[in-house]
Amino acid sequence: MGRRSDHSREELQAMIIEATLTLVRDRGADKVTARQIATAVGYTPGMLYSVFINLQDIFLHVNEIGLRTLHALCAEAVSENATPEEAIKAMGLAYLRFAGTHTHQFDLMFTRSIQQPEMPPPGLDNQIRTLFELVEFQLRRLNASATDEEVHLGARALWSGVHGTAALRLSDQLYLDAPDADRDIVELLVTSFVQYWRA
Repeated sequence: MGRRSDHSREELQAMIIEATLTLVRDRGADKVTARQIATAVGYTPGMLYSVFINLQDIFLHVNEIGLRTLHALCAEAVSENATPEEAIKAMGLAYLRFAGTHTHQFDLMFTRSIQQPEMPPPGLDNQIRTLFELVEFQLRRLNASATDEEVHLGARALWSGVHGTAALRLSDQLYLDAPDADRDIVELLVTSFVQYWRA
């Protein structure tokens, strides 16, 4: 078993976060314990709490990685020549794919109740903001006269629908038999919102 002196604090943090991410992806956050994480990195459970506040703190750092991955997938989905509507649809479909292929991670990021610590990971808020900025950029392309407040609100209103569709698909609560019902809903949602936004 490793000793704390074998690794710097930064190395320990990275090891713990990576091990936790792997465990979450494999079995879901509800089944991940501090002891399992410690075993995976070759240290004692007590060592985790010399680097992180608690298990919730570790999960928040894992969420930061998830948001970074989600941002990259959404950004990559947008073609350089895409219209704003096509771009938003592509991001919405990328969001659905992430939810479907990283279900446990998505659940931890968005549906698990995590108590917010006094000092959340410094990059977490930034990752959430930059994810919304992808949508806000396209909304500004559609309506250059919209105020910043309207754009911020519009992006969150639109993405609430995309997120809700992903969450309902994962819980099998769309109540539609079509295999691509979630994709159809997101495309209809975006088309309808764009028509409203342009007006």
